[in-house]
Amino acid sequence: MSPLLGLFISLAVAAGDDPLPHQRFVADVELQTAEDLGVLLQRAQQMLVAGDFGQEDGAVVLVLHGPVLRSLLRNNYPDNQVLVNQAASLTAMGVLEVKACRTWMASNAVDPGQLQPFVDVVAYGPGEVVRLVEKEGYINF
Repeated sequence: MSPLLGLFISLAVAAGDDPLPHQRFVADVELQTAEDLGVLLQRAQQMLVAGDFGQEDGAVVLVLHGPVLRSLLRNNYPDNQVLVNQAASLTAMGVLEVKACRTWMASNAVDPGQLQPFVDVVAYGPGEVVRLVEKEGYINF
């Protein structure tokens, strides 16, 4: 099973288990393409419309590392306009938080200052996932 498919299954199961009020979800995701990220964003939007979770601060947090981060750079906006606008919209509605791994960016010559304004940078993506699960009560899927 691909990691992306596993993420979809986990997200659907976690959301369908009648979570506690204000339950939030975190995913540590290494995506290769903008299309992969687009599928995740579409799923989050569908779940919002279906009422699987409300508009809360970061109902879903995507901690990204991998080549997909390049699609969220300001100079790549013309090629990724639909994707960036959807992520920005979900972020503005409080459904989504997007976090980028500084460690991955440093080792792959990606300038964090060029990320879209809705993307937060964390020192180490896997460490942020652990922090959210252990200290903030997020469900890891």
